[in-house]
Amino acid sequence: MGYTLAKMIEYPSSREIVRIDGSYGEGGGQILRTALALSMITGQPVEFFNLRVKRPNPGLQPQHLTAIHAAATISDARVEGAMLGSTELRFEPNEVTGGEFLFDIEDVSGQGSAGAVMLVAQTVLLPLALKGQSAKITILGGTHVGWSPGTDYIEYVYLPALRHFGVQARVETLEGGFYPRGGGRAVVYVEPAQLPLTPIDWRERGKLKTIRLVFTLANLPENILRRGDQAAETLVGLIGLRPEFVHRVLPSRGFGLSVTLTAEAEQGYAGFIRLGRRGVAIEQVVEEAWDEFTKWAKTRAAVDYFLADQLILPALFASGPSAWTTHRATSHLRTLLWLVPQFVRTGVELTQQTDGNSLVRIIPGEDAISLIANGKASDIYEDAESPAF
Repeated sequence: MGYTLAKMIEYPSSREIVRIDGSYGEGGGQILRTALALSMITGQPVEFFNLRVKRPNPGLQPQHLTAIHAAATISDARVEGAMLGSTELRFEPNEVTGGEFLFDIEDVSGQGSAGAVMLVAQTVLLPLALKGQSAKITILGGTHVGWSPGTDYIEYVYLPALRHFGVQARVETLEGGFYPRGGGRAVVYVEPAQLPLTPIDWRERGKLKTIRLVFTLANLPENILRRGDQAAETLVGLIGLRPEFVHRVLPSRGFGLSVTLTAEAEQGYAGFIRLGRRGVAIEQVVEEAWDEFTKWAKTRAAVDYFLADQLILPALFASGPSAWTTHRATSHLRTLLWLVPQFVRTGVELTQQTDGNSLVRIIPGEDAISLIANGKASDIYEDAESPAF
């Protein structure tokens, strides 16, 4: 059954503010980060209410405030409401400019913080690239933490996927930041993108080309890496492939182990992250990542469920429709499909297929590229209906 989540309709005028209910759908920080990115790309001011009100620690937290600060810095934005615990925010961007930037999540928290550095980076990466800017962004905080993509996932899954659209960026992890102490350091390099971007068609995954195990270790015995390799070779051998290995031993203020299993297919990418825990052998951590991989691999979907929603923004500014399949339509995905038409004239579809996978289709509006060029919306809009799921 297919669901048309947004029609090709007309939405808020040039500098008319876009109002976003932060409690919609998954109601987390992703609404904030994505709307900030779209605000910078299109030049439309945005006003949030009910930010993270459903969460145990409602309102803005240190990593969200750092993302707001990063967005405001690169776009010389006027900001109101950026305070710890705030559930309301107003953001009015100006021109996006590149350069060298340093953002420290600990500056906001006032103490050691493992807030995810890559969630901050993702807020500003596409606005910089799509606005034709080069940048070097250093972010201090958590590089390998739970419930968010680590720098290894970004390097081997997210950024390679962006390259298919024509967006060039890379990341270096210089110091490990593990929960709960944080203190990591990552540097993201962004290059200007040529518009329009290139659409993707990843409805069929094709053959698996590469399976990679990225082991990142801090202040633990390095023989753990050898044991991890052996465990991975045994498991990957079950499907007739030989894995590639990446070993990283990073300086860090704390102890930490991250296992990221990534897969590159003919058309698509996926990644599965497991963090080491006290008393849990490396072999078990590898097996947990492998179990998640096999659940995805059996479905024939092109991308994992995290990447599925991260492809939406670049697809909005491509020269034609894009499509991809995922094995799980998450609340994050559904929430973003509700959010993006409030900034950009576009068509979006989410269809559950007979094999159980979900197909995402993005049909860019004709004015999407002019939005970037002019820094403002060009149409007068009427109210859109919220999608029914």
